[in-house]
Amino acid sequence: MAITRAAALSRATGISPALFPAHPGPFEHATLAPPTTPDWGLALGISAAGFAARAFTCERESLESVRRFARDVVHDWELDALADDMTTVVGELTANAVRHALDGQREHSAKAWLGMARTGGALICTVADPSPAPPSPRQPHPLAETGWGLLIVNALTSQWGYSEPDPTGKTVWARIATPGL
Repeated sequence: MAITRAAALSRATGISPALFPAHPGPFEHATLAPPTTPDWGLALGISAAGFAARAFTCERESLESVRRFARDVVHDWELDALADDMTTVVGELTANAVRHALDGQREHSAKAWLGMARTGGALICTVADPSPAPPSPRQPHPLAETGWGLLIVNALTSQWGYSEPDPTGKTVWARIATPGL
């Protein structure tokens, strides 16, 4: 089972299977809910040089801040050619999290997490939110103002998907290949 998961994760992230342990690690049976510690990278044991994360809420200022954060991270990683696409993808995934997971939460301070990782061949963003409902692409009417988010994500990325939803939520991820960058 660990080999199958490692192969699937390798295809999704572009990270070499050699980096995965042969035996189940401490996260083998963990849910994909965001950790309660403030530094997601440290909590997962991922190097800060290739990983960045930020929590966000349904507040307008928080969404503006998370998009700026994504653009700044891409710039810091010297991947400016991908900044517009990644910022758009992050904007769509965070907007979906707000609309379908955070909006209407009893606790107004409910949070979701954006994580970004840089690998040798890809730039990956993930959005973890508290909704167990999987993302559902729609085919909106051509004049509709909503319902385009996942179609935009699909058009701008080489791959996207989501974790197995559970009662604590899900993680939606998107990958932009970086050949030659």
